[in-house]
Amino acid sequence: MLHHRPLATAATALAALLLGTLALSGCATAASPNVALGSAVKGGRHPVVAIVGDSIESGMGLEPFDAWPALVAVDRRWGLENFSEPGAGFIAVGASNQDFNGQIDQAIAAKADVVLIGASDNDLGQDTATVAKAMAAAVERLSDALPKAHLVGYNALTGEANDSDLAPLNDALRTAITAAGGKWVDLGQPYRGQAGLVQDDGEHPTLEGQQAIASAFLTRVDGWA
Repeated sequence: MLHHRPLATAATALAALLLGTLALSGCATAASPNVALGSAVKGGRHPVVAIVGDSIESGMGLEPFDAWPALVAVDRRWGLENFSEPGAGFIAVGASNQDFNGQIDQAIAAKADVVLIGASDNDLGQDTATVAKAMAAAVERLSDALPKAHLVGYNALTGEANDSDLAPLNDALRTAITAAGGKWVDLGQPYRGQAGLVQDDGEHPTLEGQQAIASAFLTRVDGWA
């Protein structure tokens, strides 16, 4: 289960981080007050947080509300838009025959205030330079289309791949995100190899595994304060 006191502490930390950097799309002006992520805003709207990800973020094998972004969204009072799709990556195409660019289109259309985007083990086996180029282009497109949004990148989550194989993908996305002024979160591998946290397919997290990812995310965010 998630531990609510650490989650609340982490929520305060991320709100403090974003204070002064997050202006809500469509209603922000140069004179608009700063808005902390998690706070209700004009009209009672909570910040729109878009997720660009793969089957880990979509909660494959579970209900969508059991995926870690949904668990965090409940704690954080996010207006969550989870566009994640199994099989997708920056190069790899998912179930709808689209790569992450399709999800980015949706995040832009949603006028997201925050975009979380992770590296994906679905891109393993692709030419690393090609993936890195696709990552840089994707992040630049998000930054250009949503200049007031806050970008948060994180490492590929996996139940099977090893760290050395994933490192070039993680490094490339971290470089793109930080170059665009975003924040990077190293989540480690909260469920890989942990009894009871991995589904029978060896790749996807159980509900407890998803909870472990959610806790890891908010613990890292707490470390930003």
